[in-house]
Amino acid sequence: MNRVTASGSGRILQCSGHVRLPWVRESSAAADEGTRLHAIMDGEGLDAIAYHERIEGEPQTLAAWEAWEAWAPAAATLGRKHHERAGIVDTETRAARWLPPAAHRDYGPIRWHEVAGTADLIVQAADAVYVIDWKFGREAVDASESAQLRTLAAIAALNADYAAIDRFHAIIVQAPAGARAWLSERTYDRADLIAHVEMLGDALNEANEGRVQLSRGKECGYCPARDACPAQLAALSAIVAPGGTSAITPERAGAIWMDLRQAKKRLEAIEDACKALAAELPEGLPLPGGKRLVATTRSRTTTDAKALEAIARDHGATDGEIAACAKTTSYSTTQEVK
Repeated sequence: MNRVTASGSGRILQCSGHVRLPWVRESSAAADEGTRLHAIMDGEGLDAIAYHERIEGEPQTLAAWEAWEAWAPAAATLGRKHHERAGIVDTETRAARWLPPAAHRDYGPIRWHEVAGTADLIVQAADAVYVIDWKFGREAVDASESAQLRTLAAIAALNADYAAIDRFHAIIVQAPAGARAWLSERTYDRADLIAHVEMLGDALNEANEGRVQLSRGKECGYCPARDACPAQLAALSAIVAPGGTSAITPERAGAIWMDLRQAKKRLEAIEDACKALAAELPEGLPLPGGKRLVATTRSRTTTDAKALEAIARDHGATDGEIAACAKTTSYSTTQEVK
């Protein structure tokens, strides 16, 4: 069973079954850039002047910090700060603990009933704790809808350090490239966050005991198991099934189109690898049923239309005579446009 972190807490609540499917971790230039910007925002051990000097050279990090400072009450700006604070909450005991500093988002072994996560910034004031998450992508995320941030707030709330505090502010600071930074906030009390951990525990128990159903929803887009998910495959099959199984909305069809594009890229890469292996083997690649996939070399001859047209003109052919030799074929195609 795959282990769940705070960033995947929304997925486990939507679909406990996904943790029992094969996961494929993907990276991208955008993800790498986000990791780099988060590293810049890590100001552990720096004083205020040094920290500002670090972030001033990056427009996104500077915009994120200024948006936070413009919103934050004086108590929050003066409170004790912890950057990149990693912790684990145990959904069985409803207790949390901090983890020592390690590699980026490296939590070590996590038991199936534990959820780990890293808060980008935690600020402790006299009567409240502020849990801040920097977001540098263009996709807007609201703090009130973020299960990830709710889990990070729960890790803080159930930690002994903050046992005397009942108010926890979960804050997302969004700073997309080339756009204005903004902030969203949701306040929880301890009871709210305990209830959230209990729901996580229920979902993890279902997955651990095998009592799972695959549920499709908004979390599927970033699910590491989506390529192996029977629920996704069933949805795609429904479109090509004779007569169909139900009406597909234009929005859903559009989402399926994007899924198909990604699947096609992966299938083409697998096909190319099989062809390359077949070309390396003297007898080709053995296939079921006694067949073999072999590499062959073929050739075909084509006619250069422009060269023929030039010869025809040299022999006195008129524009009308040349146009009469043209053959027009109509076909339909689709393309993605903005």
